[in-house]
Amino acid sequence: MNRLAAHGDALDADARAMAAHADRLRALAARLRAQDAAPDWLFAGLHDHITACVVASDELAEAAARIRALAAAPARGRRE
Repeated sequence: MNRLAAHGDALDADARAMAAHADRLRALAARLRAQDAAPDWLFAGLHDHITACVVASDELAEAAARIRALAAAPARGRRE
């Protein structure tokens, strides 16, 4: 595997990690709501963090796909 493909794999792993963070934050928000255990303002912050994780995950996945496509393209003066 060349370095570009490896970098694409690392970005893809980061994308999955960010998606997992969003899932954990969603679960936390649901538990807090069900137990009426947090002030309302906290949920706005949780929502913002969930959104940031989802956006980051999408952008990292897109970058990974583009880097993998570049890695699969014939090398033209590119070092491996």
